[in-house]
Amino acid sequence: MIIYGYAKDYEYANDGTLKIKIRIPSIHGPFVQDSRSRLTYVRDEDLPWITCALLPHMPADGDVIMLESVNSSSSSEYVGIGLTGGNYYSGTLNV
Repeated sequence: MIIYGYAKDYEYANDGTLKIKIRIPSIHGPFVQDSRSRLTYVRDEDLPWITCALLPHMPADGDVIMLESVNSSSSSEYVGIGLTGGNYYSGTLNV
């Protein structure tokens, strides 16, 4: 199963593996959190690090990343397989 999420941060592990903190809206809540909401969302610092394939460039905050489920019986294990070229901030914003 393929899903999409937003990059929040990235790092290289000790073994050279690329790991990215990815916010998946349907699992972790929306990209922009409303502090007045009574719903409890996952905070950015508590997002899991997801292993990712090497990418053509390092993701910026808000870049859309494609994820593939590692195990068909478990929907909680994913690997990042690529950037889509989209970004959360690239749309028209109402200020």
